[in-house]
Amino acid sequence: MMTLEISVTGRELDARAEQDLADRVMTALTGYDEAPEATMAKAREFTHVLIQQPRTWVTGGPATDTAPRYLVRLTVPGSWSGDPDFGKNIIPMITAAIAATETDTQRLNREPHCIVQIVGLREHCAGTLGRSTTSTELTRLMTQDFRDSGQLPVAPEGFTIDPTCGMQVEWATAQITYTLDGVDYAFCAPSCRKVFAEDHARD
Repeated sequence: MMTLEISVTGRELDARAEQDLADRVMTALTGYDEAPEATMAKAREFTHVLIQQPRTWVTGGPATDTAPRYLVRLTVPGSWSGDPDFGKNIIPMITAAIAATETDTQRLNREPHCIVQIVGLREHCAGTLGRSTTSTELTRLMTQDFRDSGQLPVAPEGFTIDPTCGMQVEWATAQITYTLDGVDYAFCAPSCRKVFAEDHARD
């Protein structure tokens, strides 16, 4: 479950430009080739991108009409934001998606004019289906279709498949693992491991 609020100043975005920006960011976040479409389709259903153009925006540096500014607030479950690799991976992805809509696609890598803030919600401070949910429950909802399919993609050499979400995980760098009946599994996130462990504890 991700909510991105992208505030823009210094650019006049019409409805089409706003839609293009939102689509690019959504694709960057949920367009992984390393995960099955069932998982990505559900991820898109749980992801929301909002574009805002505030009337008032005060900041220093060059005038915003010559150097547009972007403020991105990404709200996610706290367990996601607490993972250092999450920010390291997702901030460049968001920045690149926004930069692709500018004439100078490298400007935001040279100038500090795109600020990305990741806000983590405490457990039970996010919810759906009329109730609060934990990050593990959200992972369970987002991966249900993939897990129900019973189809496990074939992993390239040196990789394995996260059995919860279907994401490719490289064995050489895998940090989240679980051994069941003598078989080793690797996961892309702690919540995927927890779902797998809980499911097999009930077997």
